[in-house]
Amino acid sequence: MTDGEDFPVELSADPDGGAGALRWTVLVLAITTLALALLNAEAIANWSHELSPSPGTAHVMAAADAWKDTTVRIGADTPHARLHRAWKRAEAMRWR
Repeated sequence: MTDGEDFPVELSADPDGGAGALRWTVLVLAITTLALALLNAEAIANWSHELSPSPGTAHVMAAADAWKDTTVRIGADTPHARLHRAWKRAEAMRWR
């Protein structure tokens, strides 16, 4: 292979060994998880109701239902509720 066929961009060595990329990834995952937990608590509650019955599941269900009620009370469920209503209207339309 000649020098003209080498990779065209010189990549510098990562000075922190990838720790910066890992921090960025963890931050993005944390923010995404918090946003979904806040804006779509109904999905968490529905998931908890599908778990196999057990004493531990009862606590998970109670916590999920309480979280859903809290998000409804503060209005954080509004975007999800609007999108759900729009989807149901579109679903009910007759396309001819």
